[in-house]
Amino acid sequence: MSKKPKIPTRKDYRKELWRVFSLYIRQRDADEDGISYCISCGKPGHWRSMDAGHFYSQGGYPGIWLHEKNVNCQCKHCNLFLEGNKQGYTKGLVAKYGEGVLEELDMLKHRHQKLSIGDIKVLISYYKGELRKHDFREQ
Repeated sequence: MSKKPKIPTRKDYRKELWRVFSLYIRQRDADEDGISYCISCGKPGHWRSMDAGHFYSQGGYPGIWLHEKNVNCQCKHCNLFLEGNKQGYTKGLVAKYGEGVLEELDMLKHRHQKLSIGDIKVLISYYKGELRKHDFREQ
């Protein structure tokens, strides 16, 4: 008897969306040599060794977990061991996007966003297209 193929769940699709979105963010923030700089401390590293770190956490503020200004390239030390290094991240956001970014993200952080599987599939397709459009690597 053959096993039934596993039907992907909403959680499976969200995981794939995060994988593609994270690739996009890390490559978006890299220079032509693949080097990006941590938004919190400025440490350089190849985009493959960096994280896509949230200013407002994914778990605490699910409405903006995919907002491109809320997610930026961040070194693993700041993201994981310094819990995002909020003080450095704040300075980095203002330097990158301007003074209004903090107010913009603060206004958006409480919005509710429950993506359907169809919505998630559309976003996966969009960010895969962005990776191709910018000649980024889907790895």
